[in-house]
Amino acid sequence: MIEKVIAAINSYKMIQPEESLLCCLSGGADSVALLLCLHELRYSLKACHINHNLRGEESDRDEQFCRDLCGRLGVELEVHSIDVLTFAAEHKLGTEQAARIMRYEIFEKTACDKICTAHTLSDSLETMLFNLARGTGLKGLASIPAVRGRIVRPLIECSREDVEQFLRGRGQSWVTDSTNLTDDYNRNKIRHNVIPALSRINPSLEKTIRGTLCNLREDSAFIETEADRLYTSARKAKGLDCETLLNAPDPLSGRAIKRLCGEAGHNCSRDTVNNIRRLCADGGKLTLGYGRYAVVRNGLLYIETQVEDEPYTEIGVNGQGVYELFDKTVYIKIQSYPQNDANIHKSLTYFMLDYDKIKGDIVIRNRRAGDRIKLAGRQYTSDLRKLMQSKLERSERSRSLILSDSEGIIAAENFGVAERVKITGQTKTVLFCKISFDCHNDGI
Repeated sequence: MIEKVIAAINSYKMIQPEESLLCCLSGGADSVALLLCLHELRYSLKACHINHNLRGEESDRDEQFCRDLCGRLGVELEVHSIDVLTFAAEHKLGTEQAARIMRYEIFEKTACDKICTAHTLSDSLETMLFNLARGTGLKGLASIPAVRGRIVRPLIECSREDVEQFLRGRGQSWVTDSTNLTDDYNRNKIRHNVIPALSRINPSLEKTIRGTLCNLREDSAFIETEADRLYTSARKAKGLDCETLLNAPDPLSGRAIKRLCGEAGHNCSRDTVNNIRRLCADGGKLTLGYGRYAVVRNGLLYIETQVEDEPYTEIGVNGQGVYELFDKTVYIKIQSYPQNDANIHKSLTYFMLDYDKIKGDIVIRNRRAGDRIKLAGRQYTSDLRKLMQSKLERSERSRSLILSDSEGIIAAENFGVAERVKITGQTKTVLFCKISFDCHNDGI
């Protein structure tokens, strides 16, 4: 088995000789074999045991076994006791999922270069069949990855039989989780019933599946790399270019769409991906559930979350100075018109207005129903609500700032100044306005 572990480490480039390792130690056969193997290979090593407190005295027995084993080997051991049932209830999770989340949170916080888990070839076969039964794609069929970030799996090419032979050869015992002996969990049903049936059809099942898994992982990795390239080329600001997606092969565009959804916290199905593709072609909006939706604006696909609008708020402008609304700072300055200023209308957050054309008091505010603006250089008046829908994400619209006087809007963040207050050759005095997210900005 040692040779298989060395070959896997080298093949998948899991570990560098100088790196420090954390061995995730449950006390079961797989994790005990992993600990012994890494110890024999003389890596810089420490272990971590999580007591899930789910099996009463048996959980305490496992913890003591790990303490005794590490003490005999001279390996540093961290032990953590967690309350899985309370965490599962608070987060509305199944016990297994809650335990896994809590375990990996502890592992990720541990100071080490690599986190070694004891997943084997047998685990990979069970996971592949489990994913197949639930419905999955290529990535699910490829099963457990050998490397995922800092997490590495040195036993990924070893069967459970390899593990037990290795331990018996060294006279090393292990503990058995009693829940693994029942068919209460779907994975156990696969282990106890499905795999034995398949093994009767193909006595070399695990050896055969090893080659299949290697092929699936290689193909999956290649497609994921190409999908990453597509995602990068299609990414524009916070969205994806619809034309780029529609011109790409479905396996690549589908992964790009799933990635965009995933970054917004939405795990989408194949049907949802297909619906989003049609949205890219036809435009519009698609509700995804859980307060999220997909929308196409200006040829870009966005995944957005429904948020509460900011209430209508306004502050008065009392001459030049610095004003704050929401998380933005507005700098106002009034002075004689500099005829050579080349930045007029070049920025949609830096405005110059003809101060003498402003009527009554100036206020800084957000949108309200009925807002309209005739932008400089246009011959028609626009509905500000529609302008915002075409350009801004849902979460930004009620926070976009507006300057208005007694006759209406004179400037709108992200859109520009009104025709009636634009700079002309007759302008004598200007109002400079700059909108910034940086409260330490020195102004205009």
